[in-house]
Amino acid sequence: MPVRVKPWLENQEGYKPRSYGVIRARLDLNESPYPPPARVVEAVTREAARGNRYPEAAQYQHLTELLSSYTGAAPEQIIVGLGGDMVLEKAFTLVLGHREKAVYPWPSFSMYEVYTRQQGGEAAKIELEPSDDRWQLDWSRFTKEALSARLVALDNPNNPTGSLIAPSEDELAELLEKLSREGVLLILDEAYYEFSGVTYAGLTESYDNLLVVRTLSKAFSLAGLRVGYGIAHPSLAEKLRSLLPPFLPRTSLAAAIAALEEPSYAAKVVEVIRREREWLAKSLRKLPGIRVYRSATNFLLVETPVPKVVDRLAEHGIAVRRVPLGDNWLRVTVSTPAENRLFLETLAKIVKTAENINDSSEEL
Repeated sequence: MPVRVKPWLENQEGYKPRSYGVIRARLDLNESPYPPPARVVEAVTREAARGNRYPEAAQYQHLTELLSSYTGAAPEQIIVGLGGDMVLEKAFTLVLGHREKAVYPWPSFSMYEVYTRQQGGEAAKIELEPSDDRWQLDWSRFTKEALSARLVALDNPNNPTGSLIAPSEDELAELLEKLSREGVLLILDEAYYEFSGVTYAGLTESYDNLLVVRTLSKAFSLAGLRVGYGIAHPSLAEKLRSLLPPFLPRTSLAAAIAALEEPSYAAKVVEVIRREREWLAKSLRKLPGIRVYRSATNFLLVETPVPKVVDRLAEHGIAVRRVPLGDNWLRVTVSTPAENRLFLETLAKIVKTAENINDSSEEL
């Protein structure tokens, strides 16, 4: 008799690494297009030679101290995980129970739904609304749903829209007060903090029902080394750390330490990508039928007049991301100037071809 699994997992295929085939521009995973600096590579190489040993407590302590210095949070507020998504998953595990409600925007980071279902919870998705060149969250509706939930997740900036959707700090604090009385956890996902420059991590000192999650995958160019962290009130941080595995890879810890010892490299990466982002957005808006939303991240959300546009671009070796808004939409990671221009030129040709086909159909 086969092993009995949860019903919703019966036909679940699970994550499969993408097979790219012939690839000319990889613009689908919001990675940094720039490799980590030499000091990080050297640190990883040194630790790889010691891969027969589990990491020492001193490595964790040093990384925690560096993150404390970088964020301004106390060391006891820091939770380190194998990617920010590990910290997120442990938060869902800690709080959410069977048939309990999780509230989050839609669209948003796809793993919120996965973590909700893993715990047997029920999702309440609050749809974002497009307004001019950005997306907005109906804060009144969101707050109302949040008060009847067990867990609330808010990605700010939002993925895939790129918009900042959290309210003012005072409004967020007001919600935290209300949620605290009900025992509800609010997760603030700041994966793209370095690009937005907006954070509410300071509120974790006063509220033990707030978790801020960040990553070194984006601005710090460590996506393949999987290091993320959380910031929380010491009491919540201690509970979350109790759910983490006892060891992380030596190479990942070494990479994070080396990167945070010299964060100026990440700052330069952010500066270059922000500049390219604005150039790319401005250039895309010149194409007929294209709508580009303002972004506070390292990616752009684009609406096109081309059906199955992601597949069309893939035929030309350009990998971009599908989004749950229609097959004429895409999310594109801002990359190097060369890859950005290749994407722009390829999309322009596809749009022109689609226009010509439509013109021919009208003549018939």
